[in-house]
Amino acid sequence: MRQPSFVTKVGSTADVRSGADIVVIHEPETGAAIRTKGRFYFLCEVTPPSSQGTQVARELADLVRTEYEYDLSAGIEVALRRALRNANRRAAQRLRDQRGRIVLHCAVAVLVNSELYAARVGAAQVFLVRRARLFLPGEEPGELADFVHRTTTRDAPSLGSDTEVLPSIWRQSIEAGDTVILAGSGAVEGLGAEALKEAAVTLHPRAAAEHVHNRFVADGASGSDTVVFIEIAPAPGSAQRVASVAEPLPPSEVLIAESIRSRLDAIRRRIPRLGPVMSAVRAPATSVVTKGVAVGLELLPRRRPPPLRSSETARIRSARQRRLTTLLAIVLLLVTSLIGLVVVRDYQANQVVNDYKLAVLRIEDDLASANRLATQQRPDFERARERLSAASTEIEQASRSPVAEPAALATYRAQIDTLSDRLSNVILDLKRAAGGARPGALAGNPNGIYIADPGAGALWRVFPEPWQARSVLERGKGGVGAPVATATSDTSVYAIDDGGRVWRAEGNTVANATPTDGAGKWRSVSGMMVVFGNLYVLDAQSGQVWKHEEAKAAFSEGIAYLGTALAPNTARSFAVDGDVWIVSSTGDILRYRRSGLSTTAARIDFTPKWNGEPARPVAIQALEAQRNIYLLDAIGKQVLQLTRDGREVARFALPASLPEPTSFYVSEATRQVFTIHGSRIALTDIAR
Repeated sequence: MRQPSFVTKVGSTADVRSGADIVVIHEPETGAAIRTKGRFYFLCEVTPPSSQGTQVARELADLVRTEYEYDLSAGIEVALRRALRNANRRAAQRLRDQRGRIVLHCAVAVLVNSELYAARVGAAQVFLVRRARLFLPGEEPGELADFVHRTTTRDAPSLGSDTEVLPSIWRQSIEAGDTVILAGSGAVEGLGAEALKEAAVTLHPRAAAEHVHNRFVADGASGSDTVVFIEIAPAPGSAQRVASVAEPLPPSEVLIAESIRSRLDAIRRRIPRLGPVMSAVRAPATSVVTKGVAVGLELLPRRRPPPLRSSETARIRSARQRRLTTLLAIVLLLVTSLIGLVVVRDYQANQVVNDYKLAVLRIEDDLASANRLATQQRPDFERARERLSAASTEIEQASRSPVAEPAALATYRAQIDTLSDRLSNVILDLKRAAGGARPGALAGNPNGIYIADPGAGALWRVFPEPWQARSVLERGKGGVGAPVATATSDTSVYAIDDGGRVWRAEGNTVANATPTDGAGKWRSVSGMMVVFGNLYVLDAQSGQVWKHEEAKAAFSEGIAYLGTALAPNTARSFAVDGDVWIVSSTGDILRYRRSGLSTTAARIDFTPKWNGEPARPVAIQALEAQRNIYLLDAIGKQVLQLTRDGREVARFALPASLPEPTSFYVSEATRQVFTIHGSRIALTDIAR
């Protein structure tokens, strides 16, 4: 029978507005080309929009069409899959230097006779609207997956992200009245698939495309609104003619069997009937047997007749019926209750499983939404944090389910932590490197950032590309204790452990540089600095700064450097750049300077000139190689830049979603601020 012919009505948002996305619609004019190559529709979404991405997308669109139409000898599915794989390899070559800055998603559909061949690579989607219902491609050829009852999301790598992609070709028969939709990820996420279905059902394809574009702009959705509507209608005058079907001739086996059956019937008619003869013989034999059995029964001994029963009254019979009815009712009630209990328990079990699956779907949707908001062209960190908070709440509720999967929920929690750290500019979490991490002091030099971690008992070196931590000193190795303070001098790194020993590390060499008098003069170690080869130790408990001059193997005996000691436990942080800067527990900044041949430093006047609200610093950084001094305001979560005469230059905000910072280090060379928040290390760019 001849295949029914169709005509197509096509509309796309590319006809309404110009953009970076590419839409290719090719409908041959000759019937032979339509029957062999079919109608070709291709959509390529460029994220984010750029001229270079548009050029690559146009090249890939031409390549897919050319490769598909070049050789159809192996079938349409093979040709279409080969064309997409070649386009994916070409995209991988062209986008190799972009490092993920340009992302391409494509969807393709081919209509040949009365069949649809469709495929997609990336976040673009292919929908089929049939009888006002929205369908997705199924897992098998010819299978339709109802969009309303879907239970999983479908994700695929973008075009060119993986050099070896084997796209799945969906093959489905089409009917008159069907509408095929090729949609980009921006339209699906911004408007929803139901909005596309309503437009396809109620409007002409061109009007539907214009309606989708106008609604996309009105809703303020982000991304691209690229959509292609393909409506399939019967061709005018294409009604099929009904031809009379010739009655088939019976096979030869049937003819032979009929001839044999007719001959047997003729022979059976000539044989005399045996029925009357058998009836005449059976009647006397039956009479003899019946009489013999009756005589035998009369000869058998008889039992006594049973005693007479008292006659049953109607009341007794009614009571017996009522008891029987009651018993049957009780049995029926028990059976019904048992069946109801089983049904309720099964319903509750299925409901618990379904609720957990829905919670997991909501968690995955929130994570995907947060990731998209954080990586879009104009990131929206606040909305991304809201989605992460909603995902965390869903995880807490799902963890209380009897069918919860702890491993899967732990994976989701790890994804939330990772994305939350990325939103807060966290470069490293030392808890993942060592349990019990409790980082304290920070110092830096051209080789990286050094962190004293008494909780993990290690001195960490943090360096980029990618950001990672390696231990320089470890507790228990070579007599080293837990580092409590650290400082740098050129390429050397110094640390003081909880035993009062001073260690110097340079390259792969670790040496003991403890002063000759040991740590007998220190009551506590609140900070250390190494300036011009001299060691300075802040002893908050005694309110003094101890100075140890450089010696050959170790530092010399310490001397009290402050002419007048501070009150015990009032010094919080200090820095040395020739002068001694001290931040007190009340937020005051004290400056000391040595005059002439004096061996001690006396306090000099220093008054900060704030541009805004006065800050309450908890830490200070003053390096001889830097032009400015820097203060850390933990409560205000900000770093302040001051000149050495106290004039405020700038304020830099730190991540507000992290806990209060405890320590910091500013690199003027890279214009970056490193801060410690609990066990996390955050990086803030202060470049203007």
